[in-house]
Amino acid sequence: MAKAGRAPVYEDVMIRLAGLVKQGRLKPGDRLPSERILSERMGVSRATLREALRVMQLQGLTVSRRGAGNFIASGNAQNLTLALHHLALQDIFQLRLLIEPSIAALAAERATSKDVARLQSVLRLQEQELRQKKSIAETDETFHSALAESTHNRAVLQIGATLMKVIAPTRNESLQTSERARLSLFSHRRIVNAVKARDSIEARKAMEEHIRSIDAELFGLSVVLFSSTPDTQEIQTVGGIH
Repeated sequence: MAKAGRAPVYEDVMIRLAGLVKQGRLKPGDRLPSERILSERMGVSRATLREALRVMQLQGLTVSRRGAGNFIASGNAQNLTLALHHLALQDIFQLRLLIEPSIAALAAERATSKDVARLQSVLRLQEQELRQKKSIAETDETFHSALAESTHNRAVLQIGATLMKVIAPTRNESLQTSERARLSLFSHRRIVNAVKARDSIEARKAMEEHIRSIDAELFGLSVVLFSSTPDTQEIQTVGGIH
């Protein structure tokens, strides 16, 4: 599967705004640029930007003041950054659970010995990167692409290419940890073993548990969200997905 570029979806806008807060370029209480200017700077349509701002406002992450514009909510910058990341990635997590287990199951039914050998080769590279404490984000993408190719289904390949665009924010460098890399390798081994054994039920289960175990670090923690009124101290807590 060819590498796919990042799509300018509203989740990506939210993560990029979170990055600006983390870097200190945007601070809690700051007024955002106008929709026109912000959409141009981010290279997205105004409709995409409005969707991101709508979701953020509903969760109390931004505040809209009539005649004045949109503002970053007041509060702690670190908690605000985490809240933006988690909110944007929840939809991606659910999408992965809908699609990827079925891809793994079909790969177990259709993979050739050459496909299995390629998957095992990717695992060896991932092991090497883990030992050398390198980022495995690119290798992880290669693994999931190779798994989709193992289905030998052209429609799945097209869906897989789109999926790579959508889940790109989950490979953001700031979200990568050594524990996440270790869990990823363990799960990938289990998936490859199921594919090699042509066990579609185990492959589906292994992929489901892979997504839940890897993304639990992103969604299993409580996230502090700020009140929609910047002059209050009210907070909301969003629990993890179970």
